Amino acid sequence: MGLFTKPSENAKFIMDFLGCECMYFPAGKPAQLIQSSYEEVFARMEMDMTTPLLIAVDDMLVEDIKSKIKPGETAEQCRTRILSEASGDASEWFMENLSKMKEEFGEYWNEITADTDISGIKTTRLCSFVDTLTQKTKEVVLAKIPTDKPWEVFAWLPFGGWNACPLPEEHITISRYWYQKFGAVPAALSHDILEFVAQPLRDKSAAVGLALEQYAFCPDIIDQGMQMVGILANSLTKSSVWSFWWD
Repeated sequence: MGLFTKPSENAKFIMDFLGCECMYFPAGKPAQLIQSSYEEVFARMEMDMTTPLLIAVDDMLVEDIKSKIKPGETAEQCRTRILSEASGDASEWFMENLSKMKEEFGEYWNEITADTDISGIKTTRLCSFVDTLTQKTKEVVLAKIPTDKPWEVFAWLPFGGWNACPLPEEHITISRYWYQKFGAVPAALSHDILEFVAQPLRDKSAAVGLALEQYAFCPDIIDQGMQMVGILANSLTKSSVWSFWWD
């Protein structure tokens, strides 16, 4: 807990809902402190059999969580139900969505998947807890989710299912697949941003395949971001943080 600042009602709700060990950071704390605190817990995750998750607290995230809880459910019952419903196949999910996008986009698909020599950005810092306008950190909870299966964090903190953002069950299926294939771990989220940590992909062909999967998962990262799949693929060859956002 913070020494001088008490958690907001939203932060209290999230910590109570999780029911696990948490660290609390009031808004305005140095981003480096939050990042380094995450890295310390991450380094011990295998030994502790936990998965650390940085949570940027606000009204919209709390409302999203509450909307996933069925009447009369406890937090544990909600987790159990969501985990039981996450039985899909990520490869099929990607193929189905990419096929639909290709058919729908027409010439635009050819434009965004064309070869390019444009270099992508290198991302190595988590940023979902930093306000883009003020550049100050938001109120943050660092939770030590008691599971050694990182994909299960989306049952502990159900997120998504609005606009183009996948459902919690789809987040579980996809993040399990990415963890098993790339070692990617869900690391941080806000009400509309999700970040993973992973090793950069050295194989360019694999990076292109992953970039297509990420585009299906979150179209905004291309449509409102890097503009081309090849640019995202280049970024993935040198980045240790994957960032997604949904309007």
